[in-house]
Amino acid sequence: MLSFTRSVTRSVTRTATALAAGLVFTLAACSSESDPFDGIPAFPVDAPEVTVLNEGENPVRLAYRDQDNADGGEWSTTVAVSTGVDQHTEAPGTAVDPHAPAGGDLDTTTLPLSVTSGTAPAPGDGEQDAARQVDFTVGSGKHSDLAVGQDVAATEGFLMRWRAGEDGTVSTLKLSSPADAPERGRQAVEPTLLALVTNAVVFPQQPVGVGAVWTVASRVVGDATLQRTTTYTVTAIDGDSVSLDVSVAEQPSQRSLRIDAQAAGALDGSDVEVESAETTSQGSVVVDLAHPLPVSGQVAATTRLVYSGGDGKARVVQDTTRAVQYGV
Repeated sequence: MLSFTRSVTRSVTRTATALAAGLVFTLAACSSESDPFDGIPAFPVDAPEVTVLNEGENPVRLAYRDQDNADGGEWSTTVAVSTGVDQHTEAPGTAVDPHAPAGGDLDTTTLPLSVTSGTAPAPGDGEQDAARQVDFTVGSGKHSDLAVGQDVAATEGFLMRWRAGEDGTVSTLKLSSPADAPERGRQAVEPTLLALVTNAVVFPQQPVGVGAVWTVASRVVGDATLQRTTTYTVTAIDGDSVSLDVSVAEQPSQRSLRIDAQAAGALDGSDVEVESAETTSQGSVVVDLAHPLPVSGQVAATTRLVYSGGDGKARVVQDTTRAVQYGV
């Protein structure tokens, strides 16, 4: 159901929180446990569809090797995830621009991360065979809303683990929240971590070189109603360093819905269809194959969905912006 508000909302955060509600368990107070994820069920992540459009020049096999690092795979980085939703109705007969704007009013959560990579152990309940296991520990983070930032900082110690292949495909996910984490802090940190899964760079199985282009199609993690296709273009390869241009296109998986909100005016109680969907995006990242996340760069995308109840009816215009910045 669409929520009819003109102002920026945190619906993306609430969606991710709802998805993760069954995943997040409080950390046990007992320090004798060897693995903080013991007893936490694994959440399966849909496998993406990878399509190579151009193999590029002098193709080589690109694969993560962070599980083989001599330092045990320990690494520190900082990420910033921004989200914003603007939604309004347009009166019948009013022209609506279907093109998505670039950006908008955003809430930004910034998290320092301590990351440890290693060879994935044998799969447990609900897990699949995987080459790599990556653990993320959240430090004292920040938020663009100072009041929320206090709760984000108090969520220090939040954990995430994923199991993945050498190509970067994440197969399962676990989340674990500190027992005393404020609810508002969790609601900011959880979708920030899930955004890292959605934006994880996945390489093709076949060799690719400079100029190569491939697409990765998958669901947005934390939003079952949105499909994302990410297009990667290799601009440089220097040893383990791979530079990529990134573009994003998003489409709703549900093409119709019923509205139940008085604020919708003439559309209240009616069925609406997706009249148009368009994404404006820009992005470039640098991947070090010895680390599980890009070491620098940013990917930002705004998707405009226009819902229509038919001729003579008002339209609903929804702009959703998501951006991830690495190595802040």
